[in-house]
Amino acid sequence: MDFRTACEETKTGICLLQDGNQEPFKVRLHLARDILMIQEQDVTCVSGEPFYSGERTVTIRRQAVGGFGLSIKGGAEHNIPVVVSKISKEQRAELSGLLFIGDAILQINGINVRKCRHEEVIKKINRNFPVNQQIVYMGWCEMREQDPLQDRVYSPAFLALRGSCLYKFLAPPVTTWDWTRAEKTFSVYEIMCKILKDSDLLDRRRHCFTVQSESGEDLYFSVELDSDLAQWERAFQTATFLEVERIQCKTYACVLEGHLMGLTIDFSTGFICFDAATKVVLWRYKFSQLKGSSDDGKSKIKFLFQNPDTKQIEAKELEFSNLFAVLHCIHSFFAAKVACLDPLFLGSQAAASAASSSGVPSKAKYMT
Repeated sequence: MDFRTACEETKTGICLLQDGNQEPFKVRLHLARDILMIQEQDVTCVSGEPFYSGERTVTIRRQAVGGFGLSIKGGAEHNIPVVVSKISKEQRAELSGLLFIGDAILQINGINVRKCRHEEVIKKINRNFPVNQQIVYMGWCEMREQDPLQDRVYSPAFLALRGSCLYKFLAPPVTTWDWTRAEKTFSVYEIMCKILKDSDLLDRRRHCFTVQSESGEDLYFSVELDSDLAQWERAFQTATFLEVERIQCKTYACVLEGHLMGLTIDFSTGFICFDAATKVVLWRYKFSQLKGSSDDGKSKIKFLFQNPDTKQIEAKELEFSNLFAVLHCIHSFFAAKVACLDPLFLGSQAAASAASSSGVPSKAKYMT
């Protein structure tokens, strides 16, 4: 991958910083119109070229372990260019000897990214990767959790949407191995994200959202800016759509009148219920035939389908051991169907209304 970088886009410099507890160490300062970034200087120039020598082209290839070996920050939404914020030791970026912390990325594979948002740059880097390896979102937030010694506390959390999963880390992943050490991992199509209105907030913090897991657990997060919240919402919608488009169908074990059954949610054909032992199909309905549904909050879902011939409503009740995962999956497939019909759906506020008008269970009033 070809990166064209420059350093004149922001005011930069190197100085010594001392916090009173250790010896002074070098940091690099980046001053833009409305933001000052301070980064530890831990990379040495080995090319003999000055740090601030204008534009240059650097070619690096992604490696199986560690990727490109760099992290980026910034973007047009922050009124600064996307810059290299971290370079991993002994990885491709460092071994090139031509990339340094603070370098502004101007082009990627010949495409101008000077005025691109952070997520747009991520997409351009990911463009040639398989869907299940593409990183749609990475960023810091704060998670609200119960503390036995206090009423409520927030702790830093690093979230990443990569391929089929949402990852929650204590620190950003740098190598491929780090992705296997996430504190929590969720399948994106089996969870729900709800962007909170002011009336739903639990304290004075704004820009909050919740993620409901496949077990029904609600995780409460806060970000700093309204633009951060919008970026997260778009990324979650995109990740869910891409994964549903990739897997096309999902089957869950269920019970009907004491008999083991299977329910397949198929992106093309809709709902299919079959006998688990004989594979004989008992009934099938299109997504458009689902006119309503309800659940008991524990294991049972009652579907209300409209018979295409008689126009009568037919009730079908199934019992699941993983109720919330099924509800969230149905919602994700409905949202993906809407996204296919309306390209402007991703990034819009239409998901909740689209889902509710399609008969998604009441528990699923969340955004995907």
